[in-house]
Amino acid sequence: MPIVPTSPDNIKVSYISQTKGVVKDVSIASANEYERLNPGTLFVFVNGDAKVKYLDIDGVNKLTTKDLGRTDPCQVGPQPCGPPTLHFFGGGGIGAEANPVVDSNGNLLAVDIVKPGFGYKIPPQIQVIDPCKNGKGAVLQTEIHNGRVKRVVVLDTGFGYLPPPQTAPQYPALIKLTDIVVTNAGINYNCGVDKLTVTPNNGTVLSYECGAFGKIMKVKVEKGGNFTELPRITMPSDQGLNARFVPVFDIIRDPFVPEVAPPSDVVQVFDLVGANITGYVDGKSYYGNIYFSEGIKYAGTSAAGGTKIRVYDTRPASIKGNN
Repeated sequence: MPIVPTSPDNIKVSYISQTKGVVKDVSIASANEYERLNPGTLFVFVNGDAKVKYLDIDGVNKLTTKDLGRTDPCQVGPQPCGPPTLHFFGGGGIGAEANPVVDSNGNLLAVDIVKPGFGYKIPPQIQVIDPCKNGKGAVLQTEIHNGRVKRVVVLDTGFGYLPPPQTAPQYPALIKLTDIVVTNAGINYNCGVDKLTVTPNNGTVLSYECGAFGKIMKVKVEKGGNFTELPRITMPSDQGLNARFVPVFDIIRDPFVPEVAPPSDVVQVFDLVGANITGYVDGKSYYGNIYFSEGIKYAGTSAAGGTKIRVYDTRPASIKGNN
């Protein structure tokens, strides 16, 4: 049977309608018609490598059948095992992508949201895919805000997952404890006397609120530590029992050491989905936050509280600029 060449009619995009939600399988011609009625529409295209791209109408019109083909080679031989991948599905939206953070003990510790997607009406589900079937048991729950994935709570870290190999693309990050989810309030705790414990503590300070019958209703992180492995959160008590807690972490990409934290606090995140590079520092790719001062780009969110670290647009410039 002869191979039929791919037609431009096979190029399809998606967009978000205020009334219909996600509209899929839109042709280039239909996208142009919609753009004329709704200027500035952002379209979504999934290329042959299953990568999500966000395009304006000019970008849509530049798409060709080459964008439907794979650019990465098919791997037909045995492949080394690595960390799991994450697949978002459902919820009425599209485009969410994230990198898993696996600690040295095989726990899926946290999730770094690289692309929040858009158009979600309800929180999407996440499938944890481990091709080598080393790890199992991780349970993840998404939260959304304004149609985008805001955060992912790891309700159960699972076990047996592999960290990234040294040769894999990675970026440095801090895993900072920012919230505690009470999954079981327990009962009969001596409120104000019983203390929450975090092991290892890493400088964490917690407080809590009690309800009727000595139930733990809410936990507040007064000061969150940085973690490279899963902490154990318990509430020892002579009379209370069954309270269960889940730590929630924020991912701070590319912390500058020792400006932000000691090197021992820094973990390497396997970049599965392609985190956006925001610039270069000392010849290295930088993925973190940036701010501008007098037209110059610096690392961080503001100039307060630390040395200014300039971020360059190109790798050569970052090397020359620091000589």
